[in-house]
Amino acid sequence: MISDWLHDLRYAGRALARSPGFTAVAVLTVAIGIGANTAIFSVVNAVLLKPLELPEPDRLVRVYDGSAGTLGTASPPNFVDWRRDNTVFEDMAAYASTGAALTGVGAAKRVAGAAVTAGFFPVLGTAPMLGRAISSADTVAGQERVVVLSHGLWQRHFGADPGITGRTVQLEGRDYTVIGVMPPGFEYPAGAELWAPLGFSEEELATQRGAHYLDVIARLKPGVTVGEASAQMTALARVLELRHPDTNTGASAAAVGLREAIVGDVRPALLILLGAVGFVLLIACANVANLLLARTAGRKRELAVRCALGAGRGRLVRYVLTESVVLATAGGVAGLLLAGLGLKLLLMLPVEAVPRLEGTELDGKVLGFTIAVSMLTGVLFGLLPALRAGSSSDLTGALKSGSAAITADRAGGRTRGALVVAEMALAVLLLTGAGLLLKSFVELQRVDPGFNPSGVLTFDLALPTARYPEPGQARAFFAELDRSIEALPGVESAAGVFGLPLSGFNYTISVEKQDGGPAYENPGEERYTQVRIITPDYFRTMEIALLAGRTLTESDRAGTQPVVVVNESAAKLLWPGDDPVGHTFELGTTLGLEGPHVGGTVVGVVADVKHQGLGEESQPEVFAAHSQFPVDFMSITVRTAVPPESLIGPIREQLRAIDSELPMDQVRTMEQRVAESVAQPRFYMLLLSVFAGAALFLAAIGIYGVIAYAVRNRINEIGVRRALGACAGDVLRMVIGRAMALALGGLAVGLLAAFALTRVLSGLLYDVSATDPATFIAVAVLLPAVALLASYLPARRAARIDPMTALREE
Repeated sequence: MISDWLHDLRYAGRALARSPGFTAVAVLTVAIGIGANTAIFSVVNAVLLKPLELPEPDRLVRVYDGSAGTLGTASPPNFVDWRRDNTVFEDMAAYASTGAALTGVGAAKRVAGAAVTAGFFPVLGTAPMLGRAISSADTVAGQERVVVLSHGLWQRHFGADPGITGRTVQLEGRDYTVIGVMPPGFEYPAGAELWAPLGFSEEELATQRGAHYLDVIARLKPGVTVGEASAQMTALARVLELRHPDTNTGASAAAVGLREAIVGDVRPALLILLGAVGFVLLIACANVANLLLARTAGRKRELAVRCALGAGRGRLVRYVLTESVVLATAGGVAGLLLAGLGLKLLLMLPVEAVPRLEGTELDGKVLGFTIAVSMLTGVLFGLLPALRAGSSSDLTGALKSGSAAITADRAGGRTRGALVVAEMALAVLLLTGAGLLLKSFVELQRVDPGFNPSGVLTFDLALPTARYPEPGQARAFFAELDRSIEALPGVESAAGVFGLPLSGFNYTISVEKQDGGPAYENPGEERYTQVRIITPDYFRTMEIALLAGRTLTESDRAGTQPVVVVNESAAKLLWPGDDPVGHTFELGTTLGLEGPHVGGTVVGVVADVKHQGLGEESQPEVFAAHSQFPVDFMSITVRTAVPPESLIGPIREQLRAIDSELPMDQVRTMEQRVAESVAQPRFYMLLLSVFAGAALFLAAIGIYGVIAYAVRNRINEIGVRRALGACAGDVLRMVIGRAMALALGGLAVGLLAAFALTRVLSGLLYDVSATDPATFIAVAVLLPAVALLASYLPARRAARIDPMTALREE
């Protein structure tokens, strides 16, 4: 048996080598299908399947608090109560993502990090490779100036010094003692390079139940499921609602697997892409099956003679399957190379578009997937030709001439035509999906963000508390920075904002007082607004429209009556149907370095801004003056009359002249930030468009192959038609008519399938229906046009057949 299979393998190799054109086309077709599937499976494997590089990752969960109206971050008191009262977790920990200016080691650099509670590292199951982790003693007020470094930061900035523990480093102008270094690869939360202690004072626990800024993680006890943990968190939320109705009425809580929490909402989109490349593979299989059917039909007499000489039909089926598996194996190898190239191009896109995308690689699991798909593909596209090769009626007809052979060829032609219809239908489905995503992306790009991003440079700046402990210092610093930047040639205006649009930074606070009285009567009626602290020229710099009243000015300074500006959404929330100018309100938490709770008299109303994303609803926002509510962290915005990038150097020099130890962080133009905000929909749109283009190309090759084969087999018939008076135009119409019949059949089936299946894209579309008529019409026009183009060359060849030559060949 093995010797027979080896013989078939050698013979298949020689036979394919004798037909290099056929072999090259078949291998390339298979390679496109397998390469696309391998590339996308690599992404799915990295994002959805690969476990987190943490001990027992399936026991790790993210715990969400719903006290602010939506599931999100938790407040310190709620977290402390959860940790004390739950019975489903081994332990819980909380952290707040932050950053710090690292000085004293080369140039000042802003380093991403997190402030974490005691138990953070044990919950994640990872201990430092050097030193120790953060303990409860480190979170006590006055004892918290210790830090744990990431392996990468330890190597880059401290030369992998093995004696780093106990060494003092400067963060935000203050001395911190290094107590540990984490092992390679540990970066949680994503991008963090240092971790400092996070503790809560008795005052914070008594007053900050409404301040939601903590991300909470936990490790399940053995045997406890995520569902059981989530159910208990919901029950605890009900208990806290009864204990604290003023802040927790209507609250909820939930536990979600940590990997699921990291991946977020990308799972449906990636599974859709995986299904899309599966369709591309099916089209490739149909194409190669058509090629093999045509090849088998041309070798019928050879196969019939083999059968007549004693070769069993099973042996013929096995031989043709062996040939298809050889083709699939070669296509798999080529596909793996194409996948490697495709992944390099894929990772050139912003990796932030999809969580964990940077971990995509062709590992052992992907290699196993490619091998399995290659074998399955070989059987899939080789099965039908193999069965036809072993058909008794076909083999008998191959030894005859006349009607039997003609009947067999017609049956084969119908099979090849059906495969082309299937290819066209799948291509229609992918084209429709790609068209919907493309139109959705175009609509998203047309959204007015509420500001003009053109010509605006932005960067983040944080003042070290050690060197700027007084509110007056922060006021003076940012005012001087604005003036020095505005003095540069090419700068039109400059301003700072606490909470830059599309930065992902938001601070939401409940409204406590309104027009001199309580803002709500009963628990659960709280209303929330986001807070932005700005310097005077912010609205002018960002070109945000003023709708009523005035903006904040230099006269709104410390010691004067606090004033604020609200956006349209806040005005509708707090004073529906009324002019908000002149009304007063106060928020529930102090935000800033000093002073009362944020609030005051409304002096103006501005247009809504898309802070969360272009496709997200605008939220209520309050804008307060930095001089009245100073903060030590601001994003600086600079409107320029010259290319914004050209001013990075001069602005850095101005900053050094004021404070040489302050690093500029997150330096980019506002247009870049807008582009980054739509990186994920762009990623999905580009990939599905590439797959749809590949599907259309393969379908066009398929229809070309079928029509070309039909013309070659009907040379004598065409010669007779021409001899009896048919003109070249008649032959052209006949051949193209056959192609259009196949294309229209595939179009009809594909549009029906698309109408039913594109609804799965609804969650990825913005302002576009899953059954958008314009997209369906565009596909209905495009596909016949491509079919016409693909069939034109064989049709023109048929029209040029000389009748006398054709009859002589007969």
